[in-house]
This record gives sequence, structure tokens and C-alpha cells, in this order.
Amino acid sequence: MPETAEPFLDRLVEVLQADPRVLAAWLMGSHSRGTADRYSDVDVWLVVEPEARAEFIADWPKLSDRVAPSVLRQQVFGSTFLHITADWQRWDVSIGVPDDVANRTRSTLRPLFDRAGLGARLLPPGAPLAPDPVKISSLTTEFLRVMGLLPVVLGRREHVVGVSGAGLLRGLVVQLFLEDVAVEDRGGALHLNTLLPPERLRQLTDLPGVEARHDSVLEAHLACARVFLPVARQLAQASGAQWPTELEAALDRRLRTELGVNLNQ
Repeated sequence: MPETAEPFLDRLVEVLQADPRVLAAWLMGSHSRGTADRYSDVDVWLVVEPEARAEFIADWPKLSDRVAPSVLRQQVFGSTFLHITADWQRWDVSIGVPDDVANRTRSTLRPLFDRAGLGARLLPPGAPLAPDPVKISSLTTEFLRVMGLLPVVLGRREHVVGVSGAGLLRGLVVQLFLEDVAVEDRGGALHLNTLLPPERLRQLTDLPGVEARHDSVLEAHLACARVFLPVARQLAQASGAQWPTELEAALDRRLRTELGVNLNQ
């Protein structure tokens, strides 16, 4: 574990153990996988009794300030809190109940403490994740939709907007590549160097930079399509994802007519 995280975790455990409502707490993410470095945030999952959960969530802002006062704290998904401290320590806490434990695997969690013995309910290590056909279909549809805005952007000479569009497409390429990573816990996009195989990293690295000029915006969009579409087809076939055939054909006709370019070349 990075030395910079140890004092923070010591204080976190001290505060959580002092609250009798907290039955157990585990590290998640890179700290549980053993891949954390000094840039990693701290992800914690803790468990309280069902009848104490609402009260504990309401009390969490003042409890978290006992761990480390936050310059930013956001509550998301009802029971998860994202924090940033004054020295930019990023840490997230998710609050569950004992019945949730049986849905987690022991290979994705590292115990901080477990005074209720809940760890015995954890599942054994899970199988590597397979590409999600719903996600593959959704990513492909969104990619084609954004590509379809290219004639509008170039026709209006909105080249600055085109730079943003190329960034969206590049992000969709990254999400697609992550769907093909066969591990139990993929983590996030800030770990691409350890998640993606060298060939996929090279494809991302080789995508051209984009400037607010007609030819640069056009080439950036087409370069993303040349990378995205073959991989998307491969993953769709392997996973049984529904391919948006009519949308792709309509886009191909639009790009040929408006810009004189072939989507699949």
C-alpha cells in the first residue's frame, strides 16, 4: 500500500470502529487488488444494520469530517459519498447492509475490520467479466449518432465543436476496449496502462490529435471510426449484441452524400 495512504486509512478505521453501527468495512478498487499507487483514490465499502442505515447516511457528513474535512463531498446513488480533502486525497464510501455481502466476492475486497464475521458470507472469486451485449449495442449506437453530427459541424464550420465531438468518440473507443478486458474487476479508465493489451494501447496512442480545422476534425472522426467499428462488430458477434444495421447504413449514406467519405474505409 502506498505510504501516503496509510495515515489516512488508520484514521478512517479509527473513526469507523468507534461507531457501533458499523459492522464491517472493506477496501475496494486498486487498494484491494494490490495495484494502488500514490495517485490512487481510496474506495471503501462498509456495512451497517438495515434499521441504522438511513440514520447513518444522514450522519455521514459529520462522520466523514472526523476522518478528514472535505472541500468537496457529493452524495450519489443514495448511499455512496465521494470526497476530496484539502490536500486532494480522493476517497469514496459506499454504505450497505448485511444482506448485500453475499453478492460480493472476496477477491474484490480487502478487510479493514469485520467484527460481525460477515466475511464468511462473501462469494468465492468470480469469473472474468465478458463483454456486455447491452453495453456493446449502446456504445455502438451512440458512436454512430455522434458521427452523424459531423456533416452539421463541418457544414457550419463549427470546428471547435468538432474537437469536442472527436473527444467524445475517443472516449467511446476507450469504453469499448474496456468491455473486452476479461478480468473480474476492471477498475476505471485511469488504469488503461495496466488493463489494456499493448495492441489496444497502441491503437489509442496512434489516434491523431485534433485541431479546430476542417481537415483535422474530419480525420479525427474517421480515425476513431476505423478503430471503433471493427472491434465493435467483433464484440457484438461474440456477445450476441444487437447491431444497429439501419442506423449504420443511414450514416454511411449521409457521409457519402455530404462529405464524400466512406464510413467503412
